[in-house]
Amino acid sequence: MPNETTNLPSVSYYTPVELVGIYRSFLERGRSNGVIWLRGIYVPKQQGQGWSSCYDELKDVNTNVTVTIKLNQQDRQKLKPRSLIHVGGLIELNPFTNGTIQILVNVTRIEIVKDQFVTEQDTKRSEIRIAKSKKGFKNVDAILEDKLFRDERPKVALVFATTSITMADFNAGVNAAAVKIDFTEQRQSFANAKTLSTYLKSIDSSGFDVIALVRGGGSGIESLDEIDVLETISTMDTPVICAIGHVGEELFLKSIADKVAPTPNGLGQYFSEMVESVTAKRNNSRAALVEEVKKQFVKQLDESNKKNKELLAQVEKMTKQAQEQTKSFNEGLKKQQEENKKNLEAQQKKNDEALAKFQAQSKTQMEKANKQNEDLQKKLAEITKANETAQKAHAEQLGKLQLQLKAQTEASAKQSKEFNESLKKMQDTNGQLQKSMDKLTAQNTQANKDLNEAKDRSRELEKQLEEAMKKNKGCSSGCLGMLTAIVGIASLACWMVCLLI
Repeated sequence: MPNETTNLPSVSYYTPVELVGIYRSFLERGRSNGVIWLRGIYVPKQQGQGWSSCYDELKDVNTNVTVTIKLNQQDRQKLKPRSLIHVGGLIELNPFTNGTIQILVNVTRIEIVKDQFVTEQDTKRSEIRIAKSKKGFKNVDAILEDKLFRDERPKVALVFATTSITMADFNAGVNAAAVKIDFTEQRQSFANAKTLSTYLKSIDSSGFDVIALVRGGGSGIESLDEIDVLETISTMDTPVICAIGHVGEELFLKSIADKVAPTPNGLGQYFSEMVESVTAKRNNSRAALVEEVKKQFVKQLDESNKKNKELLAQVEKMTKQAQEQTKSFNEGLKKQQEENKKNLEAQQKKNDEALAKFQAQSKTQMEKANKQNEDLQKKLAEITKANETAQKAHAEQLGKLQLQLKAQTEASAKQSKEFNESLKKMQDTNGQLQKSMDKLTAQNTQANKDLNEAKDRSRELEKQLEEAMKKNKGCSSGCLGMLTAIVGIASLACWMVCLLI
């Protein structure tokens, strides 16, 4: 590329040191004459030996943002950690060789507002720590040792910051432990508390045995003390190891983690020592187990030999007793056989005599039975002949009965025919009677109608008679009798009609 600059505008170039000096001069020439006042919580930091000035931090009351403040030893001894203070001083810019610039306040005036100031976030952190204590801290050592003792490979998630660079000592420790532990490296931004909390919740259910947060010290570490991150870690089911910052850096996160490693390097060494310790314990326990089994085997063998001797003595004793019992038994058996032989011969003699007697009795009974059988045969022949005669007589009686039954059947048929004819005549007569009855019913109905009309006419005549009597009050008793007679005749006529009906 050509180095021609003839067409470039005329500009002024500054070195980094000159730029820092210009910015410092600008602040010093401001309305405050370079002095600014700050309000915040005092956070002491570990200092080196022999320093004339101390570099601590002033933390914002509502957030985790901090500013480095420069104090002399006399002023620093007046302050207590976490005091709410007002400080006044001059802003200084300290350039570093890596190109970064540190802004700090060189404190010249201090006003203590309140000792041991507790913010709302501090209260919430305390509540989180109490809740974690009630829930209980998980024993990370026991979890890893149990898996390793059972020759299982624990699953460990190593969560690094996105831009973090792992250290050589840490890698060496992890690599040494990788023969027994499955490490999975995860990368996530630690600067955004909400994003980190969401990520931790997602890997909490991913099946890891342990989750380790690994980060070096320096700026931005305070984001791990945000409420969202603390609440998430305190409620996680997976045990959490905190390996963050340097040895002197204090984080509230370390008070709720299940295990704390002093540094990332210390975490790598922890895993390496864990594997070595368990391996040694397994080897020692195996050797001890073999020795114990050997002792138990020798003890059991001695006890078995002792029992075998005792059993052998018992067997010899029992054998001797058995031989004596066998001899006694054989003698008794021989004697019993002789007695049985005599008894058997006597019983055989009795059986022969009883058999001869039984045969003689059987012969006599057989002859008697044969005679009875012949008599029964004769009686059976007589009974058979009588049965044949009875059957013949029965057949003749059966023929006569059949003839009588035939005659009775014919007579019954004739009577049935005559009965049917009589029944038909009776049905015809009933039909004629029914017709006559219907005719009489009609006449009766007409007679009832005529009677009702006569009754109505009679009532009408009585009514006319009453009216005539009212009109002819002076009429003689003869007229009254005459009218009464007429009414009586009419009533008599109605009664006669009823009788006819």
